[in-house]
Amino acid sequence: TEQAVAVAGGIIGGILLFVLLGITAYLLWKKFCCLFSYEKLINPVKTTNANAIFQDQANSEIQLKSTSRSRSVPFIIPPTLHGRDWIHLTNEEQVQEDRDPYMTPQSGPRSSFHSLAGAYVVGTINPDLYKFPQDKSETDFPDGNIGRLWFSIEYEQESERLLVSLIKVRKLQPPADSCSPFVKIYLLPDERSYLQSKTKRKTLNPHFDENFVFQVSSKMLLQRTLKFLVYHVDKQKKHHLLGQVIFPLKNEALTEDNKLVIWRDLEKENSEPPSEHGDIQFSLSYNDYLGRLTVVVLRARGLKLQEES
Repeated sequence: TEQAVAVAGGIIGGILLFVLLGITAYLLWKKFCCLFSYEKLINPVKTTNANAIFQDQANSEIQLKSTSRSRSVPFIIPPTLHGRDWIHLTNEEQVQEDRDPYMTPQSGPRSSFHSLAGAYVVGTINPDLYKFPQDKSETDFPDGNIGRLWFSIEYEQESERLLVSLIKVRKLQPPADSCSPFVKIYLLPDERSYLQSKTKRKTLNPHFDENFVFQVSSKMLLQRTLKFLVYHVDKQKKHHLLGQVIFPLKNEALTEDNKLVIWRDLEKENSEPPSEHGDIQFSLSYNDYLGRLTVVVLRARGLKLQEES
């Protein structure tokens, strides 16, 4: 029994000793970890960097006070370059004697053209070289002109639609001082139907920017003629014709990719009384490049049959 008691006491003592050693090792490990993290937080290298940052900030504040009133962004010289020798140029810029690429901020007024030694002023800009050429159609009006009309045309092949854009009219000559114009658009030979623009109040140079659509087949397109009638509305709501433009489509290459912008001078409507044999209306178009005169017969009215003799 004494031997068994001795063995049990030895085992218990060994277990207690092992537990004490484990606790001691854990405490030492925890203390070592705390010391390592504390050393990380108070790293002396970081303190040195912070001192350098404060020194740079102080140097930058001194340099900012010595700069001019211009709003240019100052350039801060690194601490490693302090103490270098600098020279003054004629344009009051500073450059290192050993041609180092770093420069200090300007100490004088900032000019439009400034450069280092060896550079040249490019000169002044001539604004006349950048003016857009003036459109002569806006200024060149012949004597006796009663107005000029701008429009554009385009044809959609798939939908068989003729797109007409009424752009503007210039230099109208109304019977009164004030003018409130509008435009009627016909696609001859059909004169029973027309499209009408909005009325522009009190202007001799109306700007419309309105789009109109005529449904016409491609086979009949070249046989049609556009007719623009420009009217003036007086205070009594009466319409007075100021002029007209007749534009045949026969000689125009109308496609979706080719939008033609055209201007034509207004013409007065023929006020002569009809002849005893009737009237015929036609248009003339001359192609200067081909040397060809095209005559398009538009309509006839009041025709009378002559008796055979």
